[in-house]
Amino acid sequence: MYMPYSTNPNLPKVRREAVRLVCYRGWSMRKVARYIGVYPSTVSRWVKLDPTGGWRLIPTQNSKPRHHPRQLNEETINAVLNYRERHQRCAEVLHHLLLKDGYQISLSSVKRTLRRHGLTRFSK
Repeated sequence: MYMPYSTNPNLPKVRREAVRLVCYRGWSMRKVARYIGVYPSTVSRWVKLDPTGGWRLIPTQNSKPRHHPRQLNEETINAVLNYRERHQRCAEVLHHLLLKDGYQISLSSVKRTLRRHGLTRFSK
């Protein structure tokens, strides 16, 4: 379970008010930052997030990463699944065939991909 970096329910309103102070009252970003108690770069980001100039709430974003930086691309995953469908062989053989055909993938990644797609059979 991932949570946002802040659970304060009033923060979206504070962000909106900060953007209004910059856009409509003409306050500098430094003055608003001092007034609210955040860094000026934070106020700058809030202004960029709200193109309406303070007419909508700026929600708290989730801190969960969107993807792992070293995850397999779709092409490689599809290649593993296609090789499994064509050859009906174990992960070790598929890994060897994939390496022979120029794919850069580890054996553990082949096993993980097969397990995630329900293509493994465990012996009793």
